Amino acid sequence: MTEQAIGSKFRLGAATAADWRMAVDGSLLQVMPVGDSANIGFVYVTEHLAAQMPQVLRRITEATGISNLLGAVSHSIAAGSREYCDEPAVACLLGTVPEGSAELFSQANRIPSGWLGIVHADPHVPALPEILQDIGEASNAYLVGGLVASREARPQWAGGLVESGLSGVVFSDAQPILTGLSQGCTQAGPQLTITAAEGNMLLELDHRPAYEALQEAFNIRSMQDLRRLGSGLMVALPIGGSDRPDYLVRNIMGIDPQAGALAIGALVEEGDQLFFCRRDVESAGRDMDRMLADLKRRCGGAEPRGAIYFSCMARSQDQFVQEPGELARIAAAFPGLPLLGMYCGGEIAAARLYGYTGVLTLFL
Repeated sequence: MTEQAIGSKFRLGAATAADWRMAVDGSLLQVMPVGDSANIGFVYVTEHLAAQMPQVLRRITEATGISNLLGAVSHSIAAGSREYCDEPAVACLLGTVPEGSAELFSQANRIPSGWLGIVHADPHVPALPEILQDIGEASNAYLVGGLVASREARPQWAGGLVESGLSGVVFSDAQPILTGLSQGCTQAGPQLTITAAEGNMLLELDHRPAYEALQEAFNIRSMQDLRRLGSGLMVALPIGGSDRPDYLVRNIMGIDPQAGALAIGALVEEGDQLFFCRRDVESAGRDMDRMLADLKRRCGGAEPRGAIYFSCMARSQDQFVQEPGELARIAAAFPGLPLLGMYCGGEIAAARLYGYTGVLTLFL
């Protein structure tokens, strides 16, 4: 393998067709020939082709000679500046990394050690946040990735079919990689201390009924106000030790005005901190631009060879519906970047499970 091969750009291909053979062959036409040095690949298919995913991956392996393929199915995928949603599509990103620098895994209890890991996970895995933390500690790797978002089957691929659980690839530091996280929510009200809680139930915040704190944060004066805000109400759990504000967004699952309690999508304890938040179009765009500028600076003049992008389904559906969208912003920051993306039901960064975020990973 030559230095020129290692330094070359990844090859990106994507195609849509009702017949899976035409879709995969259409994507292969755009990446061939990949060269003898190509040794890693990422493949995403939309849920329309979930049943044919094993055939798709095997066909790509046969055509390219690349056995180290990592893949998943999703309701929506992206290639370059285009999103494929609610249509049968195949997209692949193929390239070269230093020999021996990448190792696939398909079982949570057999994770190779390394520097950075890209992970796909089934959202139905019990205690998934805790498992991700355990994997991060066991592998000593910074984990990024996403939860498979599909209405029916959720197959994955890591050199072979993975029908549930987790799968991924871990890279050693022989392959330079940069990653960034973009939040999609804005804070509403001050940071509060949980003073009474049971499991995922918030009973008191700063020694007041949790519902009262919610009313104050969102200026809720009636049940009509509450219904109008609907599913836009969330809480954020701050993460300490970061060089910039970081937090995990969790949905408010239930509200009991009479008891003054709130149910959220996370287990909490007394003494934990949180604040209320909601999805916001303008702040999401600003934070996306901040992340891209930071990654550009960290590249130090080097041009990324390829990229994997994990984004929340809600960002494409509710937030980046006007131009410039997420993909357009990435393309403006990194012109000509071969990018493969998957829209997720939850995003992974630093072995934590996020929501309403975008996670961009660059191969240098």
